[in-house]
Amino acid sequence: MKPHIHLDSNADYARVVTCGSPERAAYFSTFLKDPKPVAKNREYHSYVGTYEGKKILIMSHGVGSAGAAICFQELIDVGAKAIIRIGTAGGLYEKTKVGDIVVATSAVRKDGVSALMIPVAYPAVADLELSTGLILTLRAQGWKGRAGPIVTTDLFYPGKIDDELKLYSESGVHAVEMECSTLFVIGSLRGVKTGGMLVLDGSPLKWDEGVYNPDPEGLKASMNLCLKSALEVLKDIP
Repeated sequence: MKPHIHLDSNADYARVVTCGSPERAAYFSTFLKDPKPVAKNREYHSYVGTYEGKKILIMSHGVGSAGAAICFQELIDVGAKAIIRIGTAGGLYEKTKVGDIVVATSAVRKDGVSALMIPVAYPAVADLELSTGLILTLRAQGWKGRAGPIVTTDLFYPGKIDDELKLYSESGVHAVEMECSTLFVIGSLRGVKTGGMLVLDGSPLKWDEGVYNPDPEGLKASMNLCLKSALEVLKDIP
């Protein structure tokens, strides 16, 4: 049994959806047939069920790259072959609206943990097959959002040092969040497919203007769309 996620190796854990919040993981599990809780330890809560006959594991990883990296590594150890993260993020483009969905195809590595694994010149890139599948599946459901680079940072509240978000905004980076670059790097290093979809809950560049509303109820429709797209893509993973 892995020491943090409390799972043993199992073929049922090949296809995984992760999210930060344990409460969201529990909600996501209701979209599966015959879901059942598997383990709960710290922020790592897991559920398994089926979607169109394929086993799917849903697990929460908490907030931030260091704790999430533990989750991702241990998931791979117990059998994960494809991991899709669904989470919230801040939009960095001018017309950011709460509820917008961004598909993260790559990430600027401003997290701390991946830099301890491999030099920052190594790219954080999502799996092409998963990213393409998510984009096409979302579009088939009417999505007209953005796909492309995002930035992952361990910093939520600003300090004295410039967080460079304005620079990234001006450079075509779509959103900022706290875990995707770590997931993408670990996936590449260990030969596992990874992908990411982000629901925007505001813009850190416009907090003073009131462009921030993390209320889960207000984000539910977008989260549902992301989850349905992830399940559709994962069911086709061998």
